[in-house]
Amino acid sequence: MDKPLAVVIDSLTVQLAGNYCLEISSLAVKQGEAVLLYGENGSGKTTLMKVLSGLVKPDAGVLKVLDRDLTTMTDQQVSQFRADCIGHVFQELNLIPFLIAMQNIVLPCGLSASRAGNAASSGLTPEYEAYQLMARLKFEDPDRLKKDADQLSRGLQQRIAIARALMGKPRLVLADEPASAMGSYSRKLVYELLTTWARENDSTLICISHDEQADVLFDRRINIKDINKNAELNPLW
Repeated sequence: MDKPLAVVIDSLTVQLAGNYCLEISSLAVKQGEAVLLYGENGSGKTTLMKVLSGLVKPDAGVLKVLDRDLTTMTDQQVSQFRADCIGHVFQELNLIPFLIAMQNIVLPCGLSASRAGNAASSGLTPEYEAYQLMARLKFEDPDRLKKDADQLSRGLQQRIAIARALMGKPRLVLADEPASAMGSYSRKLVYELLTTWARENDSTLICISHDEQADVLFDRRINIKDINKNAELNPLW
């Protein structure tokens, strides 16, 4: 039996500063599918991720994520939906600098009773789940997680952002260049963790990357120019 769709887009348009940056006629991603999104810089990949997480509102079209119509929800409803159901690794990371690394990782469980419950149902405290996720990223120095996030290297900050996104088993993970500051070995670890974790939890994964060694790990590869009519017309986004 076919799995339900985690993402449905139809005739979606997004304008920024009066210019169309996204014009997508259709996109469908199945529950549990791992999708690699790639393409030229400024072609709309990051904007699409922010649309999927409800941070950018489309101007027109159908946008359904995990069977919820984001276009009909209030800002408060979208914010809570995002906290409950979506793990987002931002390109700019968006760690909270005055919180220690561990507090950044477990933050989703403080914002969402659903994700805190998911951690508890596994018999784990949020902190122990955080240690497990970091160990899978080959980080084994718990004392460094007691440091403020802004005191750590960019590569370690990316690991923290990845672990934060996976905390509490969200149903959708959006990862925007999650390993860009890492070496080849560490990048491979990141993509292996993301795809393996998604399959373990039947979560949907959409990841932006230009790393060829990641290709074979994903179920499907999508070039943004094949779905976004404005990918090459307005290379500003």
